[in-house]
Amino acid sequence: MYLVRKLIIFCYLINSFGANNVQEFVKYVTNEFKQIKIYQVSKNNEQLFSTCDAQFRYYGHFDFVIVGAGSAGAVLSNRLSEIKEWKILLLEAGGDLTKFSDVPAFSDYLQQTDMNWGYLTSSQKTCCQGMENNQCVYPQGKVIGGSSTLNSAIYSRGSPDDYAEWVNQGNPGWSFEEVLPYFKKSEFVALKNYDRPYHGTSGVLYVNQTSPPSVIAEAFLNANLEKGLSEVDYNGKKQLGVSRIQFNIKNNLHQNSAHAFLNPIRSTRKNFKLILNAAVNQLLINKNKVKGVTFVKDGVLYKATASKEVILSAGSINTPQLLLLSGIGPANELKKLRIPVLNNLPAVGKHLQDHPIFVNMYFRTNVTAPNHTLQDNLERYSQGMTPLTNGAGLEHLAFLNFKNETNHKAEIELITFAPPFSVPEDLKAAQNFKKRFRKIYEKYNTMTDISIIISLMKPKSEGAVTLRTNSILDFPSININYFSDLNNEDIETMYQGIKYALSLEQTAAFKKIGAHYIGEQPGCENLKSNDREYWYCALRHMTSTEYHPSSTTKMGPTPTDSVVDRNGLVYNMRNLRVVGASIVPTITRGHLFATVCMIAEKISDVIKKTHHKM
Repeated sequence: MYLVRKLIIFCYLINSFGANNVQEFVKYVTNEFKQIKIYQVSKNNEQLFSTCDAQFRYYGHFDFVIVGAGSAGAVLSNRLSEIKEWKILLLEAGGDLTKFSDVPAFSDYLQQTDMNWGYLTSSQKTCCQGMENNQCVYPQGKVIGGSSTLNSAIYSRGSPDDYAEWVNQGNPGWSFEEVLPYFKKSEFVALKNYDRPYHGTSGVLYVNQTSPPSVIAEAFLNANLEKGLSEVDYNGKKQLGVSRIQFNIKNNLHQNSAHAFLNPIRSTRKNFKLILNAAVNQLLINKNKVKGVTFVKDGVLYKATASKEVILSAGSINTPQLLLLSGIGPANELKKLRIPVLNNLPAVGKHLQDHPIFVNMYFRTNVTAPNHTLQDNLERYSQGMTPLTNGAGLEHLAFLNFKNETNHKAEIELITFAPPFSVPEDLKAAQNFKKRFRKIYEKYNTMTDISIIISLMKPKSEGAVTLRTNSILDFPSININYFSDLNNEDIETMYQGIKYALSLEQTAAFKKIGAHYIGEQPGCENLKSNDREYWYCALRHMTSTEYHPSSTTKMGPTPTDSVVDRNGLVYNMRNLRVVGASIVPTITRGHLFATVCMIAEKISDVIKKTHHKM
């Protein structure tokens, strides 16, 4: 099997770059890095939505118009176009994938390309204090595959308890037992060891692990075993424990939703049409019935109509923005911006949840990673070898609970960047760090140091997505509001995660490689480094986002505190459905890509039963 994968990657490079494949690939990648270094992230949507004139051109009539070719949109397009008599139109504001975006380790760099919308949060009071204007970057995918193209390719479903919570909040049909078949439907498991009843073996979404492990992989694994964790399949029977990361990687290429669900049908299904660089700016509504959408492509304004449904799968930021601009949302907010209120739904844009991450936890070791050149690493990549096959350079993770050993609900996730890892040259552009915070990264050694990211799995704090103006040309306002809960439970749980990470120093496994904490926390120098107050300060300064926004059009039993019902149908509207992370009632204890694919698989079946006579 390894030789087969190696041959496939080799053929891929040959076909893409000719006989001198690796040398040509090096030139190509080097040029991409140059472009990334000078790229200016957009400040608004003017380039995308500006039109030559206000005249509509009619694009056509379809059964379904799907907005957004990200994680959910790709799955929906694949499954709905299985019905041959249905005509499906998929509209994506961004462009196509590239050979660069296919390399798993390069995903973080895509934030500095036009594949990213370029969002910043609003200025924060309780987090992002180490960033310019107290604003964290907030990447969202503007590309086929959406944010599954920008993510780190981690496959993580969360805990069964997450889905029990969904049911308890008034969403029957979403228990873990009921959604597991849809997780399995998408999946093709390629792991060597896994909990067999929990994984699928015939889907299109590959789940596997990379090799060989880094020089510190065994140390992190053994350190956590010493602390009492078990080695687990975290997508199986037990989430709590330590594991090598399960990646969505096929033949060592980043298998986002476009690769898995769209590429197989783009040129083969005549009833399916995908339009790239087509930015939707308005829903066409007549007496609470959605008739279609308008969109801009190449400066021209088009109209497309739908007989059955318009489905919004534009993500947790753009979906509420589009609803609000179309007159669907809190009446008081819409009136202030002089937007006609067509449907007063108070919860549109509210309940924003995400996974905060602490980004300044570094340990120096006495082990040095092999110092490969870019060409060396690309040659290794062509042979299916790490480090470039690791998503964003990540390798291991651990799910922790500090309150109750019998409680299966993870509170904290630890994720390791193993050497050699990369620190982008221009951290101000990459993470919006203030100068003094940016300078500390100059002291870290990418060949010897371990970075441990600490992520909060079940935040109590909520934020919101609102409009700045009544124009699609302006970005929405994104208030993440981390660590704003009244009882400080979120920041205290993160503090417990920091203490756990620091305690790894005392394990025999870490001592064996000389691993010791070397981080500095600017802005907190006047506090004692072993005090809770010091680490609270550090968390408020150096916490960023894991880019998992959810719940901004959450599903629930009533329109007073929800936007859609348990099948994604928007309350008080006809022919309008939302599918994606934005309908998640409460965020899961894991990365959202797997969950969003499951949601789209499940609702695809609902749509088929609703509109198609089986």
